Amino acid sequence: MSATASTLITKKRHPLLGTEVRGVDLARPLDRETFREIEALWLSDLLLVFPEQRIADEAQIAFARNFGALEIHPSVSHRSSRNPEIYRISNLDERGAVLPRQSTQWQYMELTRLWHTDSSFREVPSKGSILHAIELPPEGGDTLFANMYAAYEALDTETRTRIRGLRVRHSHDHIIRQSETLSARADKGEYAELPPVVHPLVQRHPVTGRTSLFLSPHTMEGVEGMPDADGRALLDALIAHATSGDFTYRHQWQLDDVIMWDNRCTMHAVIPFDESRHRRELHRTTLIGDGPPIAA
Repeated sequence: MSATASTLITKKRHPLLGTEVRGVDLARPLDRETFREIEALWLSDLLLVFPEQRIADEAQIAFARNFGALEIHPSVSHRSSRNPEIYRISNLDERGAVLPRQSTQWQYMELTRLWHTDSSFREVPSKGSILHAIELPPEGGDTLFANMYAAYEALDTETRTRIRGLRVRHSHDHIIRQSETLSARADKGEYAELPPVVHPLVQRHPVTGRTSLFLSPHTMEGVEGMPDADGRALLDALIAHATSGDFTYRHQWQLDDVIMWDNRCTMHAVIPFDESRHRRELHRTTLIGDGPPIAA
């Protein structure tokens, strides 16, 4: 039996992004009307929270495929060995043992604490991500999200005019360079080869047509055609603006929360937790984008 649209119950979590959705079992197939209603909410509210969804990885994958094809993450060691579409965001190995803090796997995962947009290092970045909370620490480990539509719209007219048309270099290697420990190692881990890409700093959403900033601090190397120092100063100022409290929602995870967000108009970061004492495991499925970002 599939869910029906009439069962959906919604509640705003934040004025600018985030809506709680109840009355649907993500372990079951979606009928067309339920899918359309969820998709419309996702596009309008940017982030959906589905509480109390105790689902297997296979059900998460099936739910995600309603919205498009799925990525395989470039970090080989963080893929599920059973379902490679699952990206394990965890300080645990697949046997459940806590990863040593000095391991390459944990050093890479620690970089999720930096603000980012999933797969911004790809020529076609992700259009959305779906994340399931399986094990949580008693404190810390929340996730911050920023509304990049609102951040762009709040810029003054002069800044909006100045930055439209600018293009930014993004690189997966730049993520690794953010960790002094990981970047100093000869063995940095096994990753799929991904050459640097260039994306517009201001983009137009391919479905809603709305304009937003495209920022992903952990992959942005610099602004095309600008001296490094000037480009860095501009990006840092925009990042500080976009991550101010006015535009952000802090998701306080509960066990078996499933959240779904639109990577084309948000970015996010993880709040630190004591990874040496506490366990945290979340499984992500990542939607392949429909095409390269569209310059606004």
